[in-house]
Amino acid sequence: MNHPLRWLSLIALDRPVLPDFADVAAWHAERFPEAPQPAASASTDKLLTFTIGDYTAAATLVPRPIPWTQLEGPAATAWYWPDAAEALRRHQAHLLVAVIDEGGRAVEKAAILTRLTTALVAASPSVGVFWGPGRLVHHPGAFVEQAVQMRDDNLPLFLWIDFRIEQTEEDGLRLYTTGLEALGQTELETAGYAGEAQELLNYAYNIAHYQIDQRKLIRDGDTIGLADEVQVTARRGPSMLGGDLEVLQLQFEISGPRDT
Repeated sequence: MNHPLRWLSLIALDRPVLPDFADVAAWHAERFPEAPQPAASASTDKLLTFTIGDYTAAATLVPRPIPWTQLEGPAATAWYWPDAAEALRRHQAHLLVAVIDEGGRAVEKAAILTRLTTALVAASPSVGVFWGPGRLVHHPGAFVEQAVQMRDDNLPLFLWIDFRIEQTEEDGLRLYTTGLEALGQTELETAGYAGEAQELLNYAYNIAHYQIDQRKLIRDGDTIGLADEVQVTARRGPSMLGGDLEVLQLQFEISGPRDT
């Protein structure tokens, strides 16, 4: 089932301005010279349409704020951007950026949307970015910084995937992801992790990158070696959040001393 916000981003603006295509194209060409470049298809005072390689994309100026009900949850949980709610509450308009899903690899469409969003952010009075597939918000500077470092072996997963870590009542940690399903992979979850939050985040990031990079199905009962002393067993089962989504339940076995 397709995610309702797949291949859509929203750029919050402090005033209603549609950037000039020439500025967007020049910035894109300078920062992403080896990627497919946007070519203008049509434009109005509120709409730019593009072809980018084999894909069609558009940026629409919406002269009103993004509904706060859409931003409130992601802003409240954006631990990496403590001022998200304050920054986003003041915006006056937004750009709706979309890549039309016309087949092909999900990660390719995510990369195209990321590059186009980045170029539009750089050419606009932007105050924040909402990444639809992962339901995440980002500071515009952080979005650009991570996007321009994107490579096949260094995907900007923190832009695309919400790695949510929460403390449980049993003094352990639980983790669940949002955004992997849109990339054609299985969401990750673990409960009762006894280590540090940063350690768990690193492990989950590496497993997510492996799924996308290798394009190899992780089956029920498969083991994943992350380091000499860390082994993970993956179990396919229902999400601990409820619903009918099947996830990879990660069971960690750690032997030997932890790094300190």
